[in-house]
Parts: sequence; C-alpha cells; structure tokens
Amino acid sequence: MSKQKPKIFLSYAKEDMGMAKQLYNNLKRYGLDVWLDTESLLPGDRWKDKIQDAIENSNYFITLLSTRSVNKKGFVQKELKTALEVLDLFPISERFILPVRLDDCEICEIKLKEHHWVDLFPEDEYQNGLRKILKVVSPGTFIIRHEPKELSSADVNEMLKMHSYYDRNRNPDCKGIEHNYKLQELLGNKVVFDEATGLMWQQSISQKEMGFEGTKKWITELNRKRFAGFNDWRLPTLEEAMSLMEPKSKKGFHIDSNFDRKQNWIWTSDIVKSELRAWVVSYYLGICSWTSFDDYNRCIRAVRSGQSSSD
Repeated sequence: MSKQKPKIFLSYAKEDMGMAKQLYNNLKRYGLDVWLDTESLLPGDRWKDKIQDAIENSNYFITLLSTRSVNKKGFVQKELKTALEVLDLFPISERFILPVRLDDCEICEIKLKEHHWVDLFPEDEYQNGLRKILKVVSPGTFIIRHEPKELSSADVNEMLKMHSYYDRNRNPDCKGIEHNYKLQELLGNKVVFDEATGLMWQQSISQKEMGFEGTKKWITELNRKRFAGFNDWRLPTLEEAMSLMEPKSKKGFHIDSNFDRKQNWIWTSDIVKSELRAWVVSYYLGICSWTSFDDYNRCIRAVRSGQSSSD
C-alpha cells in the first residue's frame, strides 16, 4: 500500500498570486496534494468554511510572505491566525507552518518569528528554496533544474557531483540515481515516465540530426502535433539529460533498456558561458561535452514535466 500524500495548504495575498501559482504548479509536479483557493474551490462552495476546513485538515501550511502581504488587512491574516491555532494541536517537535519569503520583508507576527523561514528570492535562488520546501513536505523527492542556463565546465563538474551523476570522464566513481521507469504508449507514441524525477521522456531520439537553432523548430512542431497528447515538450537541460546516464553500460549504452537503442549525441538547452556553444550528451560514450551551435550531427530527445496520464 502506497504512503498517503501529505495535504498542503498554500496561503498568499492576492498581490502575490503569480508566485503562488508558480509554487503550486511546482509542488503539483511532484505529485503533492496542494490546496490553493483558485484551483480547489468549486462553484457554490461556502468558501470561508472550505478554507477553514482545508487548513484544519492539512499536514503543512505554507504562508507566502512579502512586503505586499505582511502588513495587509484581509483574509490572508485570518488564514494565518487559523493556522496558528491549529499549530497548538501539533507536538512541538513537528513542523506545520512553513514561512516562505518572496522578498526581503520583515516578519511582524510574533509567533511566526519563532519559525525558520525559506527564501524564494532572488530569482536564481528559487530552485534552492523549492528544494528546501520539498525536504520537509516530501523527503526524498529529487528536484532537477528545467530552466536553461549558461554553464562553465566547472559548473558542470559541480552539478554532476551534487546529483551523483555518472560521467566517464568527469565523475566516473558515482553510482547515478535510482530510477523508477514506466514505459507507455500514449496515442500511438512511446514515452518513458520516471517516477523518481517526475519527468516524461520520448523513448526514441529524433530521426533527423540538426544544428542547435533547428531544435526550436523541431520542438515547436512536436508540440503542435501534441505528441503523446501533450503540448509542453521541451529540450532537456543538461541536468535533466544527465539524470538518465547509467554508470554501467547495458548492451553498449549507458542508459536504461526502456529507451531505444539509437543513442546518438543529443542536444540540451544549456549553453556554454560566453561562447556560441551548447552542452550535449552521449549515452554511447557515457559523457557530456559541448559543441558549436552549427554542429549538424546532433539529435533530440524531448522531455516534459508531469505525471503519467495513467496515474
């Protein structure tokens, strides 16, 4: 029997709705049960009663704090007061209220000051903040960057060590990560969903080799056709692509047998700092490297964030 997912209540001021939706989507991506008013309330609900009931039955209460919300009068303060009352029912050793700052605001609520908070700012610290939240609400969840980034060779070496990714040249002694793959055929298209990372991959690479600029057109066309029923496919980051790398070669390739045997070099969305080059991955050689944008001998394996449609 699978472990029941914790219930998470997400509280925010209307001025911070954009960040609330972003955090909601990120947490949902990892299969978490998140309560957000705009997503959870249904027509005809007595919203005040529903909100109070949701808070009282939550395992965690995430409150988003900003200079726009800490001194604001409104229902967001009522939600916090309800959460503080529920907190009294928890053992002192358990976590319930998770303060999350969206900017350099001063926390005014005395009882809230007793709690350690996490920051989701500046922008380049968002992933680190999300990782800390997941450590509490979903221990063991593996989080991978999906936004493209400029990376130096030193950055790549650090990333490989941080995630224990195998690379024959850069990190040969690591064990890689433990996957839980599901091979599926959706609308006639084969995909591989990895429960460990929350990523869905094309089982096969593109039949056509292309330069870096050609990847944009190829991904656009893939989404236009709604491959496997989805239109949010993208080029993987190096961090995502290297998550598939296996330390032991299987039938000549450093990738699980759920994937096809055509493992040419693939493009990633990450580029080399200050150069017109992009990072690429070879599951045949078991390495990552970089190449120029106009190298036309590379293929694509698209990826998307999200659970399998059968879950």
